[in-house]
Amino acid sequence: MTQPSTTIRVTVPQRDRLRALAQERGRSMSETFDAALEALRRADFCRAMAEAETRLRAQPEQLVSYARERDEWLSADLGGGA
Repeated sequence: MTQPSTTIRVTVPQRDRLRALAQERGRSMSETFDAALEALRRADFCRAMAEAETRLRAQPEQLVSYARERDEWLSADLGGGA
């Protein structure tokens, strides 16, 4: 089943770049566009996480508290015991 679609305006050079990338990967332009959007979303997420970590490291008492809570979660027995 196909997804509903719409049209967006792009410049001819943008369209050509997308087409070339799609051909290089053996994918459709739509799949390539979706992969590019996902890569951008992930890059933004990683950048935000790095910025948050930098702010946290600037506050040693908060970093200790965070590490303690993180370690408690990571060592928790979530299996309910057997």
